[in-house]
Amino acid sequence: MTLLNEPASFPTAMWVVARHLASAPGRRQTHDAVRAALRPGSLLPPDKADADKTFDNAVKTLQDLNLIALEDDRLTLRDDGRLKSPDDYPGYADLLRTRVLESHRNEGIAHEGDQGPKDLVRALACFLTLDAFTPVDEDAMADLLRRTLPEHVSDPNFNDVRRNRFGYWAKALGFATGPLLQTPTKLTLQPDCAVAVQRAARMLWPAGARLAARDAIAALLEVLPVLPGGRYSLALDLKETSIDVSSALSFALFCGEERGWLKFDRRSDADDEVLLVDPDRANGTHRITHLDILEPLDG
Repeated sequence: MTLLNEPASFPTAMWVVARHLASAPGRRQTHDAVRAALRPGSLLPPDKADADKTFDNAVKTLQDLNLIALEDDRLTLRDDGRLKSPDDYPGYADLLRTRVLESHRNEGIAHEGDQGPKDLVRALACFLTLDAFTPVDEDAMADLLRRTLPEHVSDPNFNDVRRNRFGYWAKALGFATGPLLQTPTKLTLQPDCAVAVQRAARMLWPAGARLAARDAIAALLEVLPVLPGGRYSLALDLKETSIDVSSALSFALFCGEERGWLKFDRRSDADDEVLLVDPDRANGTHRITHLDILEPLDG
């Protein structure tokens, strides 16, 4: 199923199911027992209970993303041991991000068809070409998809359902933030991949690692291919105006330095330099040659 349209679930509803299963690791619970625990009959009026598909949609979407298994009417979590506790929401978001961005789920992303997460991944790739410092409302997002995606895969019907779901998914996967106070009529998002970049760095490198900046950027683009310069963005032929590293990724790296898990360095004897977008500098760029991974990486 496509993730931006019904009957796909939302990351929050899916987390309720995953969290319940993570509370009893290794235990196979019947589908009906989990439903009874998470959606007891008294939760909704009798005339609405039978029609409510929130639990079923969450289970189906988790299955589609291979985060849970349903065998012999029993549910088990497929987390590869990565969820450390039922309160490990960041770990759940990492799993969700990994599953959504997996290559086999997005094969032929530049061709017709939006099965699986392709509709979401295309929208994310477009969204992350925008200036990281400019909030975007849902009308501007719909216009962006029409203008930038190839015509044969563009979404001419980026309606209220899809817009709402995109906001939930983009924030859950660590690629967007929203203002503290939303306008009552329009969803506003800012391209902010700082969380996704920090969590990706946490999985890629240990604290204390010193990396050539160019190699580090390439590794981040490999695991976060919706960023400009990543394979999905390139496959969709999306344009981004930065000289070197995109505005979105530059912003995330600056956030990392500000938050203390990353340190920039520029060595005069280095073979290569990376240019980050830096609006605070007169020439608009900040040159670095190396990145140091510092503590803390959790947060």
